[in-house]
Amino acid sequence: MNHRPVLPDAVAVHAVLAPADVLLAERRALYQLAAELFVPGQEKLADARLDNPLFRFRVGEALAGRAAFDPTVDDDLDGIVTDLWSGPARLRVATGSNAGELLRDALRIIQSHSLSHSSPPRPLTETDGESFQRALATVAAGLAKAREVSPRLTDDLLPHIGLLAVLDPATSGGLISASSRFFPGLILIDRPENPFDVAEALIHEGAHQKYFDLAITHDFLGADIAEDRRFRPSWSGADWPLDQAIAAFHAYACLAQFAEDVATAGENGSPGPNSLLPSAREREAEIGGWLLDVEGALEADARWLLRSFLQEDADPLGPEGATAPEGRYALDPLLRVARMASTGRILLARPGSPPELHWLAGGATEVLDRLAAAPVSAAELEPELLAALAALVDRSLAYRVAGNTTDGKKADVDA
Repeated sequence: MNHRPVLPDAVAVHAVLAPADVLLAERRALYQLAAELFVPGQEKLADARLDNPLFRFRVGEALAGRAAFDPTVDDDLDGIVTDLWSGPARLRVATGSNAGELLRDALRIIQSHSLSHSSPPRPLTETDGESFQRALATVAAGLAKAREVSPRLTDDLLPHIGLLAVLDPATSGGLISASSRFFPGLILIDRPENPFDVAEALIHEGAHQKYFDLAITHDFLGADIAEDRRFRPSWSGADWPLDQAIAAFHAYACLAQFAEDVATAGENGSPGPNSLLPSAREREAEIGGWLLDVEGALEADARWLLRSFLQEDADPLGPEGATAPEGRYALDPLLRVARMASTGRILLARPGSPPELHWLAGGATEVLDRLAAAPVSAAELEPELLAALAALVDRSLAYRVAGNTTDGKKADVDA
């Protein structure tokens, strides 16, 4: 009897870092806190707003210091979308007649960064009549097919897709599917010919969206990514920087699992001629081998993710055993703090140009509360709390104060 090797389960790997509902809540908390930095007195935003790829783009540009955040911009999607459902899974599709106008800048920016042809693509909408209706029906069938073949993986990835746009093939330049870190949550597909094209695109691009959300809520890549570390895949002439290589690795790992589910369902003949499924596991291994050679450039959570998918020994997740130098420390009085109810993790925001956002493990709560009340000496802390203090000091969120003073402003802590 032949036995297939036991391969890592992407859903289980993701869940160790954060289950899908927790990851969505933490991502939304990040965008909410960022909005509060840009707009003093900002009220709680609706989930639909926080999930909007156009809104997320504008927040991202402001956080990166590339543009000011304008709260008056009208980029609401409700008037241009149709919600497709398969069981509990929802997929928002751009269908309204003015979708092209609303997505114009997004398509232009994605085209300039990701696509080879010279003109931005055009989305198909309800104004395209029968051609669009056939495409929308195929998208709905593809959503159902993805959940039929691989329900756990689909339900794990799909919530990270905020909007799908189907492109006019006359303007897509042969694109199959695409997404961009500049517009997290937005995915593009060429007009599909069969449901399996859609199902594979949802897994492929959904994996990228999942990765984007993990990368902004966990320790994946530092600010000083080494530009000299570049991956050149054997199957193309591409030249990928480290961040693109690990995103591709994660996507191929998810596609490889989907390929296994397709085989189990007896549907190997269903994927189209451009399918990546037959080569997904091989490409995952090639990229993963290169990443292992340069893993010192990855942060702790990214190293754990890489090694878990490759079934290599991985250090347990958790704060590293660093300690802060002797002395008394106070908390930066300008910090804003959001606490995640489900995990205890803490998101810290510091105003600036650009502002800064930092995640800390739940174990930092006690240290944060003590620092918010008065300066604390490293010598006063139990050994298990020193790592949390060290993380705050390392990020310049806590600073050393002279003497034994207990004066100091109290940080803005939102319980």
